[in-house]
Amino acid sequence: MAAFSISFCLCPVKRLPLASRLPVVCLAFSLLTTIALSADINLDVGSSRSQVYLGETFVLNVQVNGADDGLPAPDLSALQADVRSLGSQSTSRYSISIINGHVSRENVESRVFEFEIHPRTAGTLALGPITLDVHGHRYSAQGPSVKVVGIEQQNAVIASVQASSQTILVDEPFTITLSVAIAELPEPYARYEPLLPSDPLHMDCPYLSQAEIPGLKTPDLQKTLQALVQQDSREPGLTINEYTAQQTPDFFANPFSFAPGQDPFRPRPIKFKLPRNHVILNRRAYQEYTLALTYTPSQEGNYTFGPITLKGSIIDGVDAAGHAMSRPIFAVGPAVTVRVTPPPETNRPDCFIGSVGRGLTAHAELDTALCKVGDPLTLNLNVTGAISLNNMRPPLLNLQPALTADFRIYDDNVETVSIPGGKRFRFRIRPMREGTLELPPIRVAYFDTTSHSYKIALTDPVPLQVRPNTQIVSDSSDNSTNRSAHTDHLTIQSASSIPAAITVAATGARNHPLLPPIQQLLLLGGSGPVLLFLTWTGFKLWHNRFVLAMAHRRSRALAHAEALLQKAERQEHPNAPDVARAIRSFLEERLNVAGTALTPDEAARLLHTRGVPEALTRSCRDLLAQLDHVMYHPDAGSSEMSGVIHAAMELLPRINQALNHPPKSKEDEA
Repeated sequence: MAAFSISFCLCPVKRLPLASRLPVVCLAFSLLTTIALSADINLDVGSSRSQVYLGETFVLNVQVNGADDGLPAPDLSALQADVRSLGSQSTSRYSISIINGHVSRENVESRVFEFEIHPRTAGTLALGPITLDVHGHRYSAQGPSVKVVGIEQQNAVIASVQASSQTILVDEPFTITLSVAIAELPEPYARYEPLLPSDPLHMDCPYLSQAEIPGLKTPDLQKTLQALVQQDSREPGLTINEYTAQQTPDFFANPFSFAPGQDPFRPRPIKFKLPRNHVILNRRAYQEYTLALTYTPSQEGNYTFGPITLKGSIIDGVDAAGHAMSRPIFAVGPAVTVRVTPPPETNRPDCFIGSVGRGLTAHAELDTALCKVGDPLTLNLNVTGAISLNNMRPPLLNLQPALTADFRIYDDNVETVSIPGGKRFRFRIRPMREGTLELPPIRVAYFDTTSHSYKIALTDPVPLQVRPNTQIVSDSSDNSTNRSAHTDHLTIQSASSIPAAITVAATGARNHPLLPPIQQLLLLGGSGPVLLFLTWTGFKLWHNRFVLAMAHRRSRALAHAEALLQKAERQEHPNAPDVARAIRSFLEERLNVAGTALTPDEAARLLHTRGVPEALTRSCRDLLAQLDHVMYHPDAGSSEMSGVIHAAMELLPRINQALNHPPKSKEDEA
């Protein structure tokens, strides 16, 4: 925003008549108001996705900073897409501070509008300009561009991703169901699967990787996929993402299962047998393959599942000789977005703490039952129940008038501590008057997911005995009207007794030097630079703590992996997952990546980009592929695992040495 500078000459205005001065003052006020509004309000535009397939939708967020209540919806008519409003939520925040008795309140106003965007044509969709009219002033913003990819229309394969609910609350579970429907073969072959055993249909699905999704409690995907592995290589199935395994060829059972020139010992994609059932879609029979997974959100936000793409061949008919006829296929299943939103703003109490769930209980207690006026006390507020904890925030007690009548509450320095099943909030409060007081019940509001309404829990009142503080009072019995004519005798009211008389000892007459001994002076003089050096060193170490932690993690990666391998070797029956975990933990700590879910090919690519020789990267990839094969074939012998462990203990030091001394580039040599 541009800066404006306005100056007024007050003397000529004062000479004008009142009727002439009024328009000038109104014009100045209007100009200042317009400048203030233009400097405070701005728009931030964000998209949930940067690329979509034609037919998919995505969520567009427009955040208005600087205003909240009474805002109209932004204008998105310039977008070449179909727009559906999803509502808005207030993201304003405010705080109350009390410093030396001065109460200050800080407000940050903002509101987020959400829209569902459905592109009409393929190409690049420009998200803007987006405009907003507030108080006669127009604000505009340009959002990012989204690439819209067109797909071929066909009805042989119909893929989809569906959510049990697209708008939910925190800690409310939902199910994502993946569906692949393939047209059935004509009779009498309708009961056969329309998939080729030797050329399985491949499916790419981003959310079926084993990487964690921040903000979601994900199911045990490895266990789920393990149960779906097609054990018989002669049976049809689907391959998913980059899941591969080392398979031992059975030349006696199927001598023609490999094409000429194909390496039978190379890791091959794993075929998965998904649950199958018969469905009718658009008056046509299909064989539908499904996979349902349940997720539980722990944070608010937008979570996208998909899209899924299918590439390969399917069986679409049978010739007169009874031979299957195949056709290539490419299909896309549109992604689905699940919005985890806060509870509705309607009827939201001021004491709402942001949590949703059931059975919230609140308990308050003070650290003492006896104090003096003005003593600082600690108020512990325990909030527990089957409620969400990530979004829980302390209530603003200063907004509850019953609490501030006898107590001064400091909301700006609340301490939050996790306790079993909830959180504990520690407030600092001070009693403002003497007597037998009672801390009134504290109101704590949450959103009940059973009744879908706000509910308020109350704490029990807490009794407190407050004694008067030490103060100076007048001992005169004269009337206040003639108090100036008399001298008041002042006494001190205190709970302590009168001190004893002062006794003078003879030792007070001895001469003592004003300065301490020379040894203490030297010690005090030298301690300053030492403390300064230690403070500077500690600051540097703290400032670089993350870099030092990463360096320490890299330096101990090899030793940690070797310890895990030695532990696995000492077992009577070495476990393949333990050995694979040791190698992937070495890659994770040494390369500073999320290595626990790396596939063999991803590990090889990472090592290659870090300058590791091709022979070592290939050995690491083959070793991980062999371990994945053993995990999918638990009948592998312990002798094979012993060889794998020895190979890993020889390979990891060589990779570590190559990472410590990467090859120099041509620019470095020059």
